[in-house]
Amino acid sequence: MQARQLNKTDSLALEQEIERLMEPGAEPFSLFMVDVGDTGKVFVKSGPAASRRILLNIAESLQAFCRAQDRLCRIGDDIFCILLPGVHQTGHIILAAEKIIRLQSDVVEKFDALLHSMVRIGIASFPQDGDDSAGLIHKAGIALDSARKTHSPYVSYSPALSQSMMDQWHLKEDLADAIADKALELHYQPKFDMVSRRPCGAEALLRWSSPKHGPVSPEIIVSLASEMGLMHDLTGFVFTTALLQAAEWPGIGKRMGLSVNLEATSLQQQETLNMITKIFSIWGNNERDLTVEITEGALVVDSDSNFERLRNLRAAGIGISIDDFGRGYSSLSYFRTIPATELKIDRSFVAKMLDSDRDFHLVEAIIWLAHRFGLTVVAEGVQKTAEIKLLTQMKCDAFQGFYFSKPLPHDDFCGWLARYRTPATIMS
Repeated sequence: MQARQLNKTDSLALEQEIERLMEPGAEPFSLFMVDVGDTGKVFVKSGPAASRRILLNIAESLQAFCRAQDRLCRIGDDIFCILLPGVHQTGHIILAAEKIIRLQSDVVEKFDALLHSMVRIGIASFPQDGDDSAGLIHKAGIALDSARKTHSPYVSYSPALSQSMMDQWHLKEDLADAIADKALELHYQPKFDMVSRRPCGAEALLRWSSPKHGPVSPEIIVSLASEMGLMHDLTGFVFTTALLQAAEWPGIGKRMGLSVNLEATSLQQQETLNMITKIFSIWGNNERDLTVEITEGALVVDSDSNFERLRNLRAAGIGISIDDFGRGYSSLSYFRTIPATELKIDRSFVAKMLDSDRDFHLVEAIIWLAHRFGLTVVAEGVQKTAEIKLLTQMKCDAFQGFYFSKPLPHDDFCGWLARYRTPATIMS
């Protein structure tokens, strides 16, 4: 079975070959499911000739890897399968997988300008992982999916992987229901004004306590929602809920701002940005400023287009905050070009500045430079009185952290605001 007709899939031939190898008395074997990357993007970017040339090189390298008794076929646009009779022990499987990866790395290097994806391999073996073709193919697919998610070059199937996959499927189903039923909730962590020493706003933080799965982290919620194509719905829920709930906050004598995080994938979707602008026009009010928080990393890819999208949000009256500033992609050019209103210093700098002169001077310099460009500066992760004193000396505009309050459910946050009194320790 040669990979000669690259314009056709050959899954039926694969099943037939597996069934033949499973005949009574047959020797153990392994099925390698190889994902060679998204060549479809090459097709769109550079045309069918370039895509076909890359696929031919991939197939030739895989064919060169195969022994006379091995079988190779293509079962999808970017998926090849290799049957390896006699290869079933762990050491032999690892050697074979690493050789395939080396060969494919040569192809990637050859077409570096077009192909950037790393090869992933899912592995299932007969007889331990299945005694029929459909089951073995399915388990190799589970292993391949795990390799993609964990960014591992290759993964061998195990019962634990199958259970993990089932758990994730159930979690996805329950999350989809929770988004549709608006069963998620928002917690709010206050920001404190340096001059008045009173709350000047709060950041909305997504929370989900699943009846079946317990508390689920925001990172997992966002990741799964992205996989399922539900980020638009999730974003709409978060912004609508935050603006409606913020309208219920008790007044404490100062205009209160509302901050909501915007994921990188949502920033790329003009439809989602239009929805946010519409929600703000409907539910925003004169007593609440809305600011969207964007991480630095979200701005790196396609920065010119992202900056234009942010400028459109600014034109609609929505503030822009750069979250976790300094964490990985800081550039002085941001101060000159980005349409931001606020900058949040990453908590790692705040935590270290008491013990490190370098971090102290770095925080001081960020605040000084941000002010020169008209940006408000918020220090994240504040937990100590000494940090507040230093940040006050640096003229940081606002603070946020557990020193003042952990994130609170909406009703608790409203009660906290109503009871709020300026802590004497902050005034010292």
